Amino acid sequence: MNAKAALISAVLTLVLCGCDAQGPTIEAIDNQSKILSCSLNGSTAQILIAKGSLDANLLHESKEIKVNLLEVKDFYQIIMRFDPQIGQLKINKMGNELTQLKSGNEQVTTCVAELKKS
Repeated sequence: MNAKAALISAVLTLVLCGCDAQGPTIEAIDNQSKILSCSLNGSTAQILIAKGSLDANLLHESKEIKVNLLEVKDFYQIIMRFDPQIGQLKINKMGNELTQLKSGNEQVTTCVAELKKS
């Protein structure tokens, strides 16, 4: 009886793990062209992402900086030429939080996405 109970328990565990219908679905950040507007150093920064590309443009304080988005486990690292006023940036998979690491301090701000027609 113990072997039968263990088998039923194992099968039930596999079935339940595969049925997470209520978990959020996260689409790739480049699934659609969009503009992410975030706060950076107290002013608005925009990240322009083209559909199907992890190359993007960062608009901040009248400067346009070419950046790349590198997909990591649960976020996108923003790869760019180092700027001491900006530091290092990453954005979460949902595209609604920007994390800035500058001078050893981490600051997280909210972003708003505006979808663009391709």
